[in-house]
Amino acid sequence: MLTLIAEKREARPRSTVTRLRRKGRIPGVLYGKNRDNRLLHVDQGEFIRLLQQGGSSAVLQLQLEGENQAVIVQEVQRDPVKDQILHVDFKAIRMDEPVEKEVPLTLQGESPGVKAGGVLQQQLRYAEIRCLPSQLPGEISVDVSNLEIGDVLTLAEIPLPEGVKLLSDPDQVVVSVLEPQSGAEEEAADEGTDETAETEEGE
Repeated sequence: MLTLIAEKREARPRSTVTRLRRKGRIPGVLYGKNRDNRLLHVDQGEFIRLLQQGGSSAVLQLQLEGENQAVIVQEVQRDPVKDQILHVDFKAIRMDEPVEKEVPLTLQGESPGVKAGGVLQQQLRYAEIRCLPSQLPGEISVDVSNLEIGDVLTLAEIPLPEGVKLLSDPDQVVVSVLEPQSGAEEEAADEGTDETAETEEGE
């Protein structure tokens, strides 16, 4: 299990959080069932390294004030412009109790429909699952190597690792292969958009 050292953080004005970020620290919170929330901060470089090493679903051992606690990263808030990590939520867990987590869906293989000129469209990028912490996958692979033009693949059709239960709607479409648009169709679509815009301006 990967270890991350955290330090206690006081509930103080926003300026304190800003100073922490300037020092390369990420403010966060530790919470869990039957326990009080605890404010903390961790080293940004170390946190990013552990995420790269273990993935967003990795179980970490968080060291805080002499206590070791198994946790998962429940949420990471990022600055949409700078892509800087602003805040992280750690959820305390027990290794013998199932956890619920969103994991990424990663496309694998090459679609024959795409080779034939189709357009591959991924409509769902995460799925919520439940399993024991030791069985948490870093990602769920979605095999697209059999998808032809017009085919769709739903969550229900994707094999899950042993011990993993799907919580998301199984009928959700994960990926589809669309028919290629001809140049004339694209031009017609563009003209339709232009005409709509002109009509709205005339109104």
